[in-house]
Amino acid sequence: MSKSWSITITFFAVHLSLIFFLYPENMIEIARFGQWAYILTGFTLELLFLRFYFSGLAAFPGEDLTEIVRRYGIWTARILLLPLVFYFFMSFVLLNRSHAELVTVVFLPKTPIWAILLIMLGIPLQAAIHGLKAIMRGSVILMFVVLPFILFSLVTCFQNTNLNFVFPLNIEPSFWRKESFLTGMLAHSAFLFLGMTSSKINFSSKRLRLMLYCTMGALLPLYFLANYIPLLIFGPATAVRFPFPFLSALDTVNLEWLFVDRITMFYLVSTLSFIFIYSSILQWMVATMLAKLYVPISTKVLCWAVTLLAYWVSVSIPDWEMIEQLIILDTPLRLYSIGFIPLLIFVVGITKGKGRRIQY
Repeated sequence: MSKSWSITITFFAVHLSLIFFLYPENMIEIARFGQWAYILTGFTLELLFLRFYFSGLAAFPGEDLTEIVRRYGIWTARILLLPLVFYFFMSFVLLNRSHAELVTVVFLPKTPIWAILLIMLGIPLQAAIHGLKAIMRGSVILMFVVLPFILFSLVTCFQNTNLNFVFPLNIEPSFWRKESFLTGMLAHSAFLFLGMTSSKINFSSKRLRLMLYCTMGALLPLYFLANYIPLLIFGPATAVRFPFPFLSALDTVNLEWLFVDRITMFYLVSTLSFIFIYSSILQWMVATMLAKLYVPISTKVLCWAVTLLAYWVSVSIPDWEMIEQLIILDTPLRLYSIGFIPLLIFVVGITKGKGRRIQY
């Protein structure tokens, strides 16, 4: 399979790891109506920053994010990219710690968190050590195996929906300032990993950019389904009370012929596959950026170090309330990474040389 298809499938997979878990809760908390506008706003912002990102990366074929920014000096790169490194690390910690909590809730209530985290951090470590090519190969295989199960889980939910809950369509005017909306932008941050793949992937290719834009189009219905399935099943007043509204919606499905007792278990096991993909990418990115900018030692050694540190931090988080607080505290880093980094790469790209045509 070509690199274009591999990176496109990986791009789709890392988004799936974020869409169905915390994102519905954040969007539903904004208001009891108008979710369509909040979803489209976040999606449009990601699409806009993705265009800026592509424009900058296309100007430097064969160079990744760290090498592009290093053109302005090693210390400039260290300062500007340190928040991004920390954001990737915290995303790695919070993604795994939150899903470990979910695993205990759904089907392993007697298993200690430390044991679940050992597995959840250990599996991506093996992929991260072998590098980006191994991760992309794994994502392609998992996508073809797991995606049908995800789609099956979505389809089965429609038997309990009530379309009257779509209305009203009016929106909360100040939604963009609300904490829930800003926290929900986590689901629109997955595109940032492309910057660390540009040394191996040529983003000046119009065909590749078109494929990734089409993938974004395919993701848009999934953003809507993640939010509107719990809304159409429970109604806004009830859905907002659930800590995991999408998973609660799956729990309403009763299929006696299915080989598992609850479709929630069926869905969660499938979703963990995408979590492992994104976790391995985050591990690899943090280790690679540390090796190139801060600690000039082997990337494999740094992968182990990052995993051990992440494990210690994850085990130190006592409960779900602390996880939510850390996700909220992570918001400034998230906005910096989603907004500033693509604009920085865009500006560096357009100042590379006079007369270069900007490629979107």
